[in-house]
Amino acid sequence: MNNMKNQLKKITSKLVFAVALGCLSQTVKAEPFHWNAFDLKLSPKNVGPLLALLDETFVNPDKPFKVTLSETIFSDDDITHSLTVSSADADAISALMSDEFKDGREQFMANLYELAEVKSKYTGVRTFTTNIPKKGSDAKKAGSYFGHWEIEIKADDAPQFIESFKNMVSATEDLRTNHILGMGTFQFGKGKSTHYILHSFNSYSDLKKGLEAYGQKEAMAVHFKTTKEIATRVGSQVTKIIKQW
Repeated sequence: MNNMKNQLKKITSKLVFAVALGCLSQTVKAEPFHWNAFDLKLSPKNVGPLLALLDETFVNPDKPFKVTLSETIFSDDDITHSLTVSSADADAISALMSDEFKDGREQFMANLYELAEVKSKYTGVRTFTTNIPKKGSDAKKAGSYFGHWEIEIKADDAPQFIESFKNMVSATEDLRTNHILGMGTFQFGKGKSTHYILHSFNSYSDLKKGLEAYGQKEAMAVHFKTTKEIATRVGSQVTKIIKQW
């Protein structure tokens, strides 16, 4: 640990976080995975500098977590982009928030705040994913689109919702060739929202056609009927993946 601290002292503050990340141990990919998210409002001129900051900070390919930058296409909130840190190893996420990496973390956040307004910060866990990519449940391909739906469900009603959801998933498998469908829970920072569902699409056109195809499935109608009294839609958005590190 002392050796690591000595190394950190020898490098510039701009790179301190990147070096610290390389000191974390790599773990086997598994489900579920944990994530922290930052909703950003970013001017077009600062997108390039933000990408440069992320390229430099998260250069280490062996870090035990992924960092994803996405563009907000449609949203109920006043945001333009989202930045997410995710990992199947909860300790890796926790380590980033520890005092050991405080200086580097604060320097990175200072750089981030110079480029973007951080509109909100929240965290959660993905508990279910279909068609898991080889690089892990949280792997996302640049250029792909994601639909996100936020839901409020009372704790006592969650088992009924999850059972209905999984029945719908089984009945609509033919609609998801190489597409991710996931469900998870919010832990902190999302107000009334307790659960979320997301779905990947190859393009915006694919998203439109895909949602229409789901709408024609009887299993979707059954799911909505089964859960309409226990699940309240809180918000939704469409995002496009810019890059994942």
